[in-house]
Amino acid sequence: MAEPLLKCPRAWLHGTLEPDPKGKLIRRVDTGSTPSTTREDYWDGDIPWLTPKEITGLGEGIFVSRTERTISKAGLSNSSARLLPAGTVMLTKRAPVGAVVVNAVPMSTNQGFLCFQCGPALRPLYFAHWLRANKPYLDKVANGSTYPELYRRDLFEFEIAVPDIEVQDRIIAVLSAVQLVALMGLPLEQSVANPDRMLAIQNQTRRLNEIRGKLLPLLLSGQLDVTRVTASLAQVVQ
Repeated sequence: MAEPLLKCPRAWLHGTLEPDPKGKLIRRVDTGSTPSTTREDYWDGDIPWLTPKEITGLGEGIFVSRTERTISKAGLSNSSARLLPAGTVMLTKRAPVGAVVVNAVPMSTNQGFLCFQCGPALRPLYFAHWLRANKPYLDKVANGSTYPELYRRDLFEFEIAVPDIEVQDRIIAVLSAVQLVALMGLPLEQSVANPDRMLAIQNQTRRLNEIRGKLLPLLLSGQLDVTRVTASLAQVVQ
């Protein structure tokens, strides 16, 4: 088991990223595939097919429901691609390393992903935030002769510790609320006529992004009690 980047309370549920079909944390891990590009009948079907380059422009966005290309049922059946259920956590293992999304609809991916299906003790969105918080660790363990790549055997040694589902939900709610307010900054900037007001909105957006970046590892490691955060955030955004 690899030394965890985030030190978590002993009372939390501890485990690794190695899949266990009957486990509480990670039930299954898949990668994707590319159907033969010489077969037209394998493409332009009704199955979304995701590539790493599509998610690099999402910024802080975490859900994905559409893809640039789709494959057919024949393409799915005649390749190693899998139809992954909604709520699968998709981690890019190369080009780039460590980008994370959660699919909102069933979809497949190419071979540039490791796709995690969570067990009953781990919310997919919480796990996606956890992977983002551990991006420095992912970069460190990525290796390859041509370009950096994450390998399953290295990831499976990662230690993860999570609080109860109810606490995970509260942490997700706090992070989502901060992100929502920050994302509202851009349309607000374009709707004001006063330059000073526009600058004030930009400054507030930067502050919110900084706050979110600092909150993420603190909440996911249990160093900050999520029940004490809401009131403080309300004061910041006023």
